Order: sequence, then structure tokens, then C-alpha cells
Amino acid sequence: MNQLKVLSLASILLLLLLSPSIRHAEASLSHIPTVFLQNGRLLLIQMDNLVLWDLESKALVAKVPLASCHQVALLKQDGWVLCVKHDVVIYDWKTQESVATVPQESRQPYTLLAYSRETDRMVLRHGQDAVSVWQIGKKVIPLKHIPLDAKTEAHSVVASPDTTLLAVGQGSAIRLHDLTGATIRDMTIKGGKPLDLLFSPDGSTLAAAAGNTILFIDTVEALVRGRATLTTVEEGHGPLIPRRFSRDGHRLVVSNGEKSYALLDTDTGKLVSLTQMNHPDQARGGPSPLDLAAVDISDDGEYLVRQSAQLGTVQIWDLRTGVMLPDLCGHDCRNMDPRISLLRWSPAGSKIVVGLKGGLNPDVDGNISVWDVETRSPELVLDPTQSQAKVLAKRPALPVIDVELSAKPIASSPPEAGPAFVHARALRALATSPSANLLVTSGDDGLLKIWDPGQGMLLRQLVLSAPASALAFSADGAILAAGTTQGEIRLWDTQSWKEFPFYASGQGQINALQFLSGNRFLVIAGKQPRVLVWDVLVRAVIRELVHAGYSLTCDPKGCLRKRAPEGDMVETLNLLDGSPFLLTTSRTGRVVWDISTWKPVEEPVGLPAAWSGLGWNRPFVATTTRAHDSNALTLAVWDTTRNKVLASLDTFSKRDTEAIENGPIVALGVSMAVDPLHRWVATRVGEHLAVWDLSARAKKKAFHVKTPYHLHWTSDGKYLIVGTLDRKVLVWSVETMEPAHYLRDPSVTR
Repeated sequence: MNQLKVLSLASILLLLLLSPSIRHAEASLSHIPTVFLQNGRLLLIQMDNLVLWDLESKALVAKVPLASCHQVALLKQDGWVLCVKHDVVIYDWKTQESVATVPQESRQPYTLLAYSRETDRMVLRHGQDAVSVWQIGKKVIPLKHIPLDAKTEAHSVVASPDTTLLAVGQGSAIRLHDLTGATIRDMTIKGGKPLDLLFSPDGSTLAAAAGNTILFIDTVEALVRGRATLTTVEEGHGPLIPRRFSRDGHRLVVSNGEKSYALLDTDTGKLVSLTQMNHPDQARGGPSPLDLAAVDISDDGEYLVRQSAQLGTVQIWDLRTGVMLPDLCGHDCRNMDPRISLLRWSPAGSKIVVGLKGGLNPDVDGNISVWDVETRSPELVLDPTQSQAKVLAKRPALPVIDVELSAKPIASSPPEAGPAFVHARALRALATSPSANLLVTSGDDGLLKIWDPGQGMLLRQLVLSAPASALAFSADGAILAAGTTQGEIRLWDTQSWKEFPFYASGQGQINALQFLSGNRFLVIAGKQPRVLVWDVLVRAVIRELVHAGYSLTCDPKGCLRKRAPEGDMVETLNLLDGSPFLLTTSRTGRVVWDISTWKPVEEPVGLPAAWSGLGWNRPFVATTTRAHDSNALTLAVWDTTRNKVLASLDTFSKRDTEAIENGPIVALGVSMAVDPLHRWVATRVGEHLAVWDLSARAKKKAFHVKTPYHLHWTSDGKYLIVGTLDRKVLVWSVETMEPAHYLRDPSVTR
């Protein structure tokens, strides 16, 4: 089987330097020239020769004896193809003969700025020298020759898709040429040089990048009708470059550095969404060189496909919501060093053409293949030595993932069907809403799942760029915050599930999140030895807390426990609802903060020496007291208004808090949760759980759960939620005093 001819990186960089407009014309860095017919049926691709495939009949239609094309096109005339290199060749594959050649005019190669099947015209750029317009028809006829000012560097030269307009950005001006007439209009751009230009599909709007601003230019009136500016928080690490308009011209995709893409509303200039693609390569300890691999944006401007910096994944991103969808090819592409030479969307967005070398799937390794987006599986292998494409076995469609802002629930399997797993990998965090009967779970699979726990129904599923390691609801339940293993803070409106712009905390993996009263201030604890208090409204850190832990100083007379001057990494955060006290806890000690002054408090009034919060709308804390047995402790509820124990519950020793799991001992500890109506309290000691009547201080039910960890109540107090270390979530009913069901995602089978 023939190997793909992949252009070297050096030649690609040279091509980009000589032809700046290529990077905007297709918004793609795919190495292999590829083009679809508008209906998506025919695919023209540069292999050993130029090859034409009919994807509907899966047949090899023609081999054209043209090589080294850096741009290709399917022309209006039946059987005619266009190959652009140092010269431009039109070839009729039906008659197997060359139709016409546009000879090379300079040492620089040609660039195809635009070809329109409707007008049957093409616009060519001759390096830095000139632009020419050609009518193809029965004969190739030159219509117009436009010299470029050699004295002034042309930062960007683009033609409208219908080949009626040409825009040239030079210095701080843009010159608009009417290619069907003789009109030339000049525009001066204030506040920056227009470095990158892009026409909308109908040519009525020209996008121009000037600094951190995108200008929207009305090409009829030759004036700026709008602009979009990214704030300092939203800016990436590179220049803004317009990449692709949506088909209707009302949205524009803009790259903002290598790993950031903004979706802009061209009518209002507002930011619709910002997609950040932060995937450090854990194995290599930094950004991967695979970031140079192919990128393509769908024709509707809504999705992007790229090879990740993480080894062996080809990602699909929804640019409307800024979330990553399941990988296009997981196991098929995974290897130590796969090389992607081609990623290209079909016009309808249902297929992606992939050129892959180094994957584990022998069918697609070293070949060009066509993948079905819905099933994330290869359908065809395009082998130019065979007359028919190789058809691969169909895979079942993936479960629907509700990443759009839709209220349509995802139906769950019946309780008895299949294993009761909620995530395909380890369960990271759980949180229940204080105002609605919602449960949110996160796992190492990078998914965030929203459930109706009483109904056992998965309502919605979001895909994150990195797993969420901490979750928190605001006091009114209006905002959900998720802190990821990469230090990002993601925020959602829980009514519409619209995502707000994310915040890069710089804290490393987020260990804990805690909203203060209201929904404006969020406390963030990560791997860095400082705790941030972040203002969600103005998107600024208003306070940094240094949690001073303890250290031991020992001499022959004994050891002395002292506060360490340096900060310690905080692992948990607790807020005492209705009070000014915030508790930060590290492995070496605890600090109580008065949030009215943001100063540590040694002995807060009304609180025991050791405590933890029990949630919103609960004027109690959990604590431990000494039992009659010197080796045991008693788990208790502390009433902060009366400054005394409200109810003494389970008495336990250290051995009671542990479990043996496949040999080694698992330290599960203890936990407590009081329901929002203050009727019931649930306790967990190791693997033993109990539900107590708080008013009667009496145990109503005791039961055993394997490796439990998380403990939460729903907002109506009807259900107790128990998350386990083996990826299961038990919903326990107070009404029946029995388990209601395990939550179950039907797509997770093992």
C-alpha cells in the first residue's frame, strides 16, 4: 500500500511565509491538499497523484497525473480539476489531457485566493508581485491584472468567495478592488494595522484583525460597521486571526493564539463563546510538538477538529459552547507518536477525512480514511491502488451527549439493566444543588454529568478539557463551579446551562471550591500554597490567603508544635453558613478565617476546636468528642447558636474507619450530612452508614455500603446520596428507609 506523501514542515512554513492568505482562506493547517464538492459526494485529494473519489459509490473515479499540488479545486466543467503549484494546471480527467496552464511568472509559487463555480472565475496571487483574475469557461482568459505595491508590504490579500472583490491590507490601510469593474476604494484603519483579512461567504462583510480587535467592514459602503474586542482575561497567547465565517455570515471563528478560539457575533460584535484548548502533555512535561498537527473548522463555523497535545487523540470541539466532544479516534489513533497529516470536515460536517501514520488500527495506519462523526469510527480507507475504497465494519452509534443548551433529558436504563456505574473512570467529585433536586458528578473521564437523582435520570452531560476535581454550588443554586485538574475554573448558569468565560487560576489541580454567601465570591484552593478569593462578577482576585500549617520542633525534652511561617497546600474548604467563618484545612493543620476582616481567628465564638461545615441553610457543624473509651471518639452535631453538642451519634475507633479492599487497607474515615430541613442526619464510619432522627437523637436505620466516600442530601431532604470509590452512586430514600436505586449511565458498561 502506498505511503502518503507528507510535505516537510520546512516546506509548509515556507509556503505560509510566501502565501499569507492561505491560512485564512481555508482556516486549516492540514498538510495534504484536499477539497470536497459542495454536496460532499466527490473528494479530490493529493496522494501519489491527484485522486478523485466518489464517497457515495465508494469508487475511485480518476487518477490525475499531477503531483505536488499545494492547492486543488473541482471546477464547474464536468471532469475538470485545478492544481496550483509554481504554475497552475487545469486537467480534464475524462479525456485524460491538460486543458490549460498558467505559466509561472516569478520565483514565488501561485496562490489560489478564490474559485467560484457560479462565476467560473479564479483569483490568483503571484507572490508579492500581483493578483490576477481569470475566466475559465471553454478557454482560460485573463480578465484583470492588479499589481501589488512592492514598496509596501502586503500584510494580507484576500478575495471574496464569489470572486467579485479583492481586499489588500497594506500598512494601516485596506484597499478594496471591484473585480468586475474598475472601482477602487481605500480605507484607513485607525488604531492598528490590518494584518489578517477574511471575507464572509456572500462577500458583504470583511473581517480585519487589528491588535486585539476584529473589525467588521461593510464592503458595499466601505466603512467599519462594528468591532469585537477581547478583554485581557479573554486574550490568548497570540494574535487574533479570522478563521471562518458561518454560512449565513452572522458568526465568525477567530483564533486567539495556538490553543484559543473565539466565536463572535458579527452583528453585535459580542463574544458568543471562548474555547480554550489547554492540554499539557503529562508524559513529556510540557506542550507537545503535536500542536503543529492538522486543524480544520467545519463549514458552519460551529465545530473544530484538531490533534491534541495529549498523545494519540483527535479532538472535536463545539465552538458554540466551548466544550470538547468525545475524541474522534481514541484507541484507533493511540500510539507513542502518531502523525496526523490531514484533518478535513465534509461540507455537511458528518464526515472527517483523516491522514494518519503511527496509529494502532492497521486499517487506517499509513492511509487516508473517512470517519463518521456520529459513531467516531472509520468507514472507508482510500487506497489509490484499488478501484474501490475499503469498507470497514460499522460500529454502533455513541450515546447522545447533551452538550447543547437543551432541556431534553437523556433517558436512563431501567434499574435492573447492567452495572450501576456513573462514569467510565474514577469518580472525582459530587455536589448537590441547595435549591433544586440536582446532583452533579465528575470523573476522570473528563465528563460532568447532571442528574435528577430521585428519578434516576441523567439530564445532561458536558465534556471538559480536563477532569473536574472539585465542584461547588452557590448559595442560591444559580451557579455551578467546577475546578479542573489543570487549574481552570468553569462556571455555568444552572437554569440555562450557559457557560460563563472560564478563569485560569494558576493553582494547578483544584482541591476545593467554596462560594461565600450569595453567588459573587468564590474561594479557590489548589496545589499552590495560597487560597484565592475570586470575584466572579469583575473576574478578579480580591484576596490571597496564606494558610500557615504546623511544624514540629523536637529536642531531648520533647516536641513543640508551632505554626509554620510558610504557606501550606489547602485540601478542604468549609464555610459555616450564617456566620463569618471560613475554615481552611491542610495536612498539617486548620485555620479559621473571619471573612469580614480576612484575618485568622484563634478561637471563634460558638465553635468547637475541630469542625467541618454541613452545607447551605444548616446552622450546625460536624465535630468529634471524646468517648468513655480513651481509644474512641464520638461523631456529633454541634449547635453553633448554643455553643454545645446538639446530638451525639456514632462512637468509633480508628479501625472502624478502615476497610480492606483487595488486600491493602483503605482509610475511609468518617463523614456526616444533615438534610436541609434539619430532620435527618446521615453518618458514615468506614463502610457503615446510619440515618438518625435529629429531633429524637435516635438511629432509625443502619446499612452497609462498599467503599462509600461522598455523602449529600437532595434539597428537598427526601434522598440521601452516597458516592463510592468504585464509581457507583446510591440514592437512598427517607420515605421507605431503603435504597431507591443506583444511578446508572447506560453508556458505561464496565
